[in-house]
Amino acid sequence: MAPNTKGPTFAWLDPSRLYCNSQALADCVKDLLSPFQNDSVDLVAGIDAMGFILGASVATTLGKGFLAIRKAGHLCIATQSQQYTDYSWREKNMEVRLDVLKPGLRVLLVDQWIETGGTMKAAIQLVEQLGAIVMSTKKHRAMGSEEWVSRLKAFASSGTCPSRAGNRPSPKQAKWLNLYQKIE
Repeated sequence: MAPNTKGPTFAWLDPSRLYCNSQALADCVKDLLSPFQNDSVDLVAGIDAMGFILGASVATTLGKGFLAIRKAGHLCIATQSQQYTDYSWREKNMEVRLDVLKPGLRVLLVDQWIETGGTMKAAIQLVEQLGAIVMSTKKHRAMGSEEWVSRLKAFASSGTCPSRAGNRPSPKQAKWLNLYQKIE
C-alpha cells in the first residue's frame, strides 16, 4: 500500500498497489473471507468502482458469481435504484440489475472503503429490497446515522484500510504494507 501524498482529503493509504501483487491480493482476500468460512454465500456483489476489484477476487476464490452494484446510468437493462449521499455529501443514485437478486439469496457485499457509509447503506437497501440476504466484508469508518453505523458494524468483519483518525495500520495491514514495500 502506498502512503498518502496528496493531503488530508485523501485516504491515508492507497491499497490499489496491493492488487498488483498476486500474493498480497490472495492474502487480502483470504483475510476478508476468514469470518465467513462456515457461512454459505450464494453470490458476491461489489460496489462501484473499487469494490469491483476485491469483489471479483472474492467471488473467484469462493467459486461464486459476481454482481456489480453500479452508480446510476451505467446499466442498459431494467434496474432498481437507490439514492445515497456520497463522501462529498452529494446526493447520487446507485442501481442494480433486476434479474439476479432473488428472495433468500445470500449476498456477500464487498467494497474497498467505507467513508460515510452512504454507498454501503444504499447497496444494503438495494439487495434487501429485492429480497436477498446481506453480509458485508468491509468497514473503514462510518459517520452516518447511529442506526446505520450499528448496522454496518454488525455486517462488518474486517478492513484493509486503517482509520484516518488513527493513521496506524492494523497488524494485517502492516503485513500487507511490508509485502508491498518488498515488491517496490
